[in-house]
Amino acid sequence: MAPSVPKKKRKVNLPENEEVAASIFEKHRSMAAQQPAGLPDHQARALSAAYTGVCSAKEPIRTPGDLARLKGVGGWVVDVMKDSFPGSSLDSSPPRSNTPGETGKKRKRNKPYVPQLNSAAYAIVITLYREMIRGTEIMKKQELIDAAEASGLSRKAIGPNNYKSKHGNSGSDFYTGWSCMKNLTEKDLVVKKSNPAKYYLTEKGKETARICLTKSGLDDPAGPFTATGHPESVMLSDSDSDEQEGSSPLIDNCRATNSPLSSQGMFGQQSFSAMGSAENSLLAMPPRQYDKSFLDTYEVVLILDDRDTFGARARRKVVDNIHTQFGVPVKIKHLPVGDALWIARHKQLGTEYVLDFIVERKNVDDLLGSIKDNRYKDQKLRLKKCGLRKLIYLVEGDPNTVDGSESVKTACFTTEVLEGFDVQRTNGYADTEKKYGHLTRSIIDYYRTNFSAGADTSRLCLTYDEFVKRSSDLEKVTVSDIFALQLMQVPQVTEEAALAVTSLYPTILSLARAYKMLDGDRRAQEEMLKNKSNMVNAGASKNIFKLIWVE
Repeated sequence: MAPSVPKKKRKVNLPENEEVAASIFEKHRSMAAQQPAGLPDHQARALSAAYTGVCSAKEPIRTPGDLARLKGVGGWVVDVMKDSFPGSSLDSSPPRSNTPGETGKKRKRNKPYVPQLNSAAYAIVITLYREMIRGTEIMKKQELIDAAEASGLSRKAIGPNNYKSKHGNSGSDFYTGWSCMKNLTEKDLVVKKSNPAKYYLTEKGKETARICLTKSGLDDPAGPFTATGHPESVMLSDSDSDEQEGSSPLIDNCRATNSPLSSQGMFGQQSFSAMGSAENSLLAMPPRQYDKSFLDTYEVVLILDDRDTFGARARRKVVDNIHTQFGVPVKIKHLPVGDALWIARHKQLGTEYVLDFIVERKNVDDLLGSIKDNRYKDQKLRLKKCGLRKLIYLVEGDPNTVDGSESVKTACFTTEVLEGFDVQRTNGYADTEKKYGHLTRSIIDYYRTNFSAGADTSRLCLTYDEFVKRSSDLEKVTVSDIFALQLMQVPQVTEEAALAVTSLYPTILSLARAYKMLDGDRRAQEEMLKNKSNMVNAGASKNIFKLIWVE
């Protein structure tokens, strides 16, 4: 569930920031009041993070640029709050010194080293800390690599990956996420001892891990479920939620960690935790009989689309690899939408129920191609209409290796932050197999934990046949579908915004009539859609009006 609207104001560290903090506080409350069901998760978390950041800021926040520099504050929040800074620009460059002799110089600050969000070092430090909480203070190298990768906290592989390697200046230099261990030991966060090598956190490292957990919103030090049976999170990420309060939903990816794009990194991770929350109770559940547990009644099966390719690997080999490594059944089927999903198969009746998760998998080359020919927006629109709640967008490969890298990064950012998908990133085919395995484990644990409490109150899962029929109906193109696709070509109009508009005005004619009823009040016409739906921002509202009302 999205963070609730704050009921009381926090103490503001600097008096100069009280007005900005109050503006964000009131903006959060007013936007939530306009939505019967409250703000979408990512928007509520973004505003909560911004409010917390302003309250605790040690520097005055006088411009949108100052706000943008706060950790956890992304472009959407800055855009929403820019009217609170009259006469200011969005210039986010650092302020220049007016003191003689300091021109062009940057003042150095001896800040303690904290690993970047979703980096390999970040994953390793948190993993060591979590294992320490569970009673394992010292870990061998391979144990640590496996546990850190299983956590999903790093946007890159920790250990070697056969799909893609990154070389240094000499041909013999080979870098992986594990290369950060040298820096961690030099910074006195981790100690390496004995032979074979074993690793543990120093007191300084433990404090740094606690800082990472606090700033990332991962409040549970032990974390969610992992392949080893511990609670662990497979993160997906949110650029505006680095400092959010409360839990971050995974089974928003399993607690589903949201692997959102981090504002500090190319890709972020949104937590996919297996632990239940109020929001998670809304996920669809298969039918429950008597007092039987989920695992007594159902077997979870990973379904891969028969058109999906894994390079030179045969599909049978992929199935065998996932089954062998993770012990989960895998089937190949012709999916009407998406590249992977999960079903709960009744052990006695054989009935298959589609669980509330679906994956669209793209390698960076295919993603760039789909952006150029507009398949990208059409595919996401179909995913949003398929009826499953947790939409995972899995991006495979390094965006920096393609010519249109900025287009790919922007598309991923928009998909994660503005449209509510959970963006996951893998390095290659082998890494994708592991990701599917970890997601499956987390989904199983979520349903095992929440089945008894949620089966009687949640939506009922569609059977697989019902899902196929519903998805086939999506192939029937309506006037509203075409209108939505047209709207998505308008600057600042996301999939969610287009669907919000067509739910209010299914056709161009109905929208034009609504504009006409405002009797030529240009400002009211430009702001009409923004005022009707919180999914439509001011820029999109104005641009749609310009498209429809040509003078």
